[in-house]
Amino acid sequence: MENLKIHVLVVEDNPGDYLLIEENLHDKFEQVTIDHCTDYQSVLEKFTPETIYSIILLDFNLPDLDGIDLVDKIQSVAQGTPIIILTGYSNIKMARESLAKGVSDFLIKDEINAEILYKSIIYALERKKFMYEQNKSKEVYQHLFNFTPQPLWLYDAENLIFLDVNEAAVRKYGYSRDEFLKMTIRDIRPKEELKNLNQQLAKTEEERKQAFSGIYTHKLKSGQHIQVEIYSGDMEYNGRKARIVLSNDITDKLNHLQTIEGQNMKLKKIAWTQSHIVRAPISRILGILNLIEMLSYDSKEMPFLLQQLRVSTDEMDAIVREIVNESQLISFRDSNDE
Repeated sequence: MENLKIHVLVVEDNPGDYLLIEENLHDKFEQVTIDHCTDYQSVLEKFTPETIYSIILLDFNLPDLDGIDLVDKIQSVAQGTPIIILTGYSNIKMARESLAKGVSDFLIKDEINAEILYKSIIYALERKKFMYEQNKSKEVYQHLFNFTPQPLWLYDAENLIFLDVNEAAVRKYGYSRDEFLKMTIRDIRPKEELKNLNQQLAKTEEERKQAFSGIYTHKLKSGQHIQVEIYSGDMEYNGRKARIVLSNDITDKLNHLQTIEGQNMKLKKIAWTQSHIVRAPISRILGILNLIEMLSYDSKEMPFLLQQLRVSTDEMDAIVREIVNESQLISFRDSNDE
């Protein structure tokens, strides 16, 4: 016997059929509690906020309601409890309609025995457990997807249509979620990048796994272009082959790097000025000083040498001022970037 504790609601108006079902349940389950109803109205009275059933065994024909209408009504009050339909005749059309509505199984009363009923109940319980776990996984996925601080989206790998976007993507790109779901990934690429995108799409599946990750230009709804670092991967979404994409705006980072590169060029220019241009007047000054040391103070050449010394000193002063100005300009730009 199955050492599984279950609470079963049997909805059956035929006393003989109910006794048979009760016997089969006790035959297979060691811990089973059975409640019995004979019509739809009594089922409504059974369901309270405190009542939790493991399974419902439902006769397809009751005195006050039957068929698909009965299934719909029971499902509306069953709170997700698995339902197994019991009927006295074989009706494939009814079975298909019931299963399509989420009924766990459809059993013919004349064919039911303890083993068949047991397997059907276990299958229904396992299916409910599986669906619960799937729904929980979906909830976790949706939570992570929606609350990721960076733009994240899913798109159909075949037609490139957006399948889902998170709130960060809506805020960053300026499109509403409904607008996104009417667009393809081509719509967020500038025209000049569409050729590159088409070349990526033409690659093999293995090549595309690498091609879709990297740095690209995207276009916002405002028309502004941003540089983004893309990370993507394949996944299945509602039975469709899809790709999930994480977008990281690195426009400011790249602009900052360009600023640093510009500053480095300025510093290199200053360094070159120091090592080449500054050395010329310094060499002349040193040479003039050597000549002055060799002459007497009243020498006729002294005024000329002093004049040249003044010229070289002024030239040196101008070069130093230029270096200072360039350094201050770099510092000013750097503080503005911060």
